[in-house]
Amino acid sequence: MDANDTIPFSSPWLRFNHFGDKLNAAFQRVASSNSYILGNEVAQFETAFSQYIGTKYCVGVNSATDGLTLSLMALGIKPGDEVITAGLTAPATVTAILQAGATPVVVDVLDATLCINPAEIRKAITKNTKAIIPVHLHGFACEMDEIMAIAAEYNLFVIEDCSQAHGASFNEKKLGSIGDCGVFSFYPTKNLGCMGDGGAITTNNVSIATQLKALRNYGLQDNIVAEAGINSRLDEVQAAILNMLLPALDDYNESRRKYANLYHEGLKGLLLRLPPMDSNAVYHQFPVRIENRDKFRDQLKKEGVLTGIHYNKAINQHEAFKPYCRPLPVAKKAAEELVSLPIQPEILDRDFEMIVDKIKLVLSQ
Repeated sequence: MDANDTIPFSSPWLRFNHFGDKLNAAFQRVASSNSYILGNEVAQFETAFSQYIGTKYCVGVNSATDGLTLSLMALGIKPGDEVITAGLTAPATVTAILQAGATPVVVDVLDATLCINPAEIRKAITKNTKAIIPVHLHGFACEMDEIMAIAAEYNLFVIEDCSQAHGASFNEKKLGSIGDCGVFSFYPTKNLGCMGDGGAITTNNVSIATQLKALRNYGLQDNIVAEAGINSRLDEVQAAILNMLLPALDDYNESRRKYANLYHEGLKGLLLRLPPMDSNAVYHQFPVRIENRDKFRDQLKKEGVLTGIHYNKAINQHEAFKPYCRPLPVAKKAAEELVSLPIQPEILDRDFEMIVDKIKLVLSQ
């Protein structure tokens, strides 16, 4: 198959191109404003996104990695404190804990959703445990009722890693509004993504929000640094892009749910383990599981369909993180089998039937 006929796994450009005129207008608006850092676009987005998530406050930052670190700092997490998180996630989740000076404690995940296992959280709690970072992986919600009950019992903070869960919900509450803080990534491939790095932190606590706004800007508050922070500010160009895209997020997520349903209909009975059907999920990825994963991907690539892997290693398979990990058998097995199929609506609007046909062809060989 000609390279030009290859179906991409993801293509942020297709989305930005769809909003071409609005995108150009956003660029011009920022360019002519003469205000490029922490200006009106950031303030407007912080207000709009907090209202969307259902929190009182939102603080724009440079990335979700910084957002997790800043949240830990704002909550008073210090060296010697332990923070429990999931064994199947981006390395950034664990890196953020280390950047805050704390000690990660990495536990296993549930087999169905691949989100953190509440029973494993409970087993890992010590006198040094101060916080939990549940990761809403692939756009599915963690078991937040159990996690919040554990947190209340042991007086722990909860920071939701919502990097893949923009607009997803649990018990009619949007993710990012349940814990002490919610942290979002706006990396270009996210359900809500900008044209570079970007992130945000949501919270209902005015003290935390005030501290976060200082910490993202060196620690400055009223021209005084009481606590040293970092330089982690969402810039005006990225905020303008997010302001343009946010009103379309619910429709975009609904389209992802539609295609998730169609995948389930089209791929049932095949040698693939499909992800759960969940009307509250936003399907940032559509991860299937299969033995001989690499062979499956290679054959699909030869047929002109590209796929992804999220993630090919459990956290304990990274040398830097091994010392912090409990046994992760579920996460490790999943990491060996996961394949992410294309789920971006702009791609599937054009090529969905072709993708399903090619998967069936490959699995019949």
